[in-house]
Amino acid sequence: QDGCSNKCSFCIIPSVRGRSRSAPLESVLQQIQDLASRYREVVLSGINLGRWGRDLPGQLRFTDLLRAVLRETSLERLRISSVEPMDWSQELLELMATETRIAPHVHIPLQSGSDTVLKRMFRKYRTRHYVTRLELTRRLMPDAAIGADVMTGFPGESEEEFRQTVRFIEEQPFTYLHVFTYSERPGTAAALSEDVVPVEVRRHRTQILRELSDRKNTSFRQRMIGRTLSAVTLNSNTALSENFLRVELSQKREPNRIVELTIGTLAGSILRERELLPILN
Repeated sequence: QDGCSNKCSFCIIPSVRGRSRSAPLESVLQQIQDLASRYREVVLSGINLGRWGRDLPGQLRFTDLLRAVLRETSLERLRISSVEPMDWSQELLELMATETRIAPHVHIPLQSGSDTVLKRMFRKYRTRHYVTRLELTRRLMPDAAIGADVMTGFPGESEEEFRQTVRFIEEQPFTYLHVFTYSERPGTAAALSEDVVPVEVRRHRTQILRELSDRKNTSFRQRMIGRTLSAVTLNSNTALSENFLRVELSQKREPNRIVELTIGTLAGSILRERELLPILN
């Protein structure tokens, strides 16, 4: 999927990449089947991925694509990249929760935890809508990765609005954040604002949120100690779990394989597989 039909005030993508356009179903299936012959995991991506199919004959939905991939390809694991909040429907989340071939990994762009900032960004949801997606995700998939994009220093972002974002993130079950410092994009509505947040303030707020993200991710990793996770080996020493955690392997394994790993320890930011005990005769 390419392009976007939204008009977020900070984003230049609709102007340079055009309206949302979906790759044909047959093309996606062909590409995935080809990749499945060489790779254990494939990531579906797009500028506005959740809008896939709306512009195709029959007005397909993203869940139609996922079901077709599961039905018609031999792919072992499918990972979904970023999907806008209102496109994380109950149908989509329930499908993910019941299909073991779909990684329990939900990335929901947030941008801000302040409703007044979201309004100035021309985002189509408010925090109360966003929370319903998080609550449903956590209920259906208790150990899922939940990530978000967050922007700091958007024009006019006051100290109170930033504090609202911090409080919102602290209260929600995020396992990681992608934090971005706002930068002006000529041609966007936000770039015309005269209520500019100083660059040093933007960067300071970014650092605060990155530290908060680190704390949440550490807490999530600690929860996984003693659990057995399905993972794909990235190289002989490292694997990526289905819920988006890197794990250091206790013994070398062949890359590009789906394996079951029991988590032993957390050393700093590194999860380590439990050492296999020798069998004594």
